Amino acid sequence: MNGSVFKLATLAKPGGKAFVAIVFGDEAIDLNAAHAAYRAAGGKGALSASKSMLGLLEDWDANFAVLQEIVFFLEKESLRPGAAPLGSLQARPPVGRPGKMLYAAQNFREHVDEMIRAGMSPASGPKFTGEKSTTRPYLFLKAPSTLAGAYDDIEIPPGMAKIDWEAEIALAIGKRGKRIKAEQALAHVAGFMTTNDVSCRDMQIRADRPALRSDWLGGKSHDKFAPMGPFLVPRAFVPDHMNLFIRLTVNGEVKQNGNTSQFIFTPEEQIEYASNILTLEPGDIFSCGTCGGVGQGTNAFLKAGDVMETEIESLGRMRNRFVAEAN
Repeated sequence: MNGSVFKLATLAKPGGKAFVAIVFGDEAIDLNAAHAAYRAAGGKGALSASKSMLGLLEDWDANFAVLQEIVFFLEKESLRPGAAPLGSLQARPPVGRPGKMLYAAQNFREHVDEMIRAGMSPASGPKFTGEKSTTRPYLFLKAPSTLAGAYDDIEIPPGMAKIDWEAEIALAIGKRGKRIKAEQALAHVAGFMTTNDVSCRDMQIRADRPALRSDWLGGKSHDKFAPMGPFLVPRAFVPDHMNLFIRLTVNGEVKQNGNTSQFIFTPEEQIEYASNILTLEPGDIFSCGTCGGVGQGTNAFLKAGDVMETEIESLGRMRNRFVAEAN
């Protein structure tokens, strides 16, 4: 593997247009400028796109090989075209407008248990208790327009009092596929991200429609209810996505402290299940489920002024403040 380990991000200068950056530590290098310098120096590879993350994902395997060559070139020549401190830039969602965002419901046994205790499962009839052999993955769609940056404020919808957190690991698809076997699923993954499936429990269970119960639109798809980033870490640099800590704090107090080893269904199994229903496209995102410790479990919810920090080991930490919706 040529060059150092790096991360990718979609960033913007205050008031400026978004651009894709190669991130080393606390420094961001404009990918378009780096690509131009590499090509001008005789670099043989060429990116199919250098100005959008989605463009990179559309031919990920070939583009990742060129990205490694660009990083090697920059280090060899001690070049930093378009470099800026990360702290001077605004973090945007790494993948700006994915075609589909698929979310796993109740995919950690501890989270299954706390939601049963909280009355989020039917009072009568059979209950899913986290036993994998009796079920299949349960996925729902969340609107791509809910995406927010890793440090954006999140507005609480008027009249809503049960705004909850769900720290999760996300992945971005980098290779089109249908009926993908779990054993081949990682070949379709470009990289991993930190995210949070912010939820409005006020609306998630519909008392006026008891036979239908779950309202995934009202419960999950309010504006900015999917902060994500600040980085996309290429899959090659995540040696074991099944052993990463998941941690969330509210105002500095630890609320969630789990590990991806606790998945009921692995990301690969989720990809297999989803791709048997619909074709997966580059840029599609999977958010793979949250561990125990959500607010619903203790009837504790977010309010204006609260600060939520979400971290997945080696992928990055987000910091989002909740505010009242502006009139």
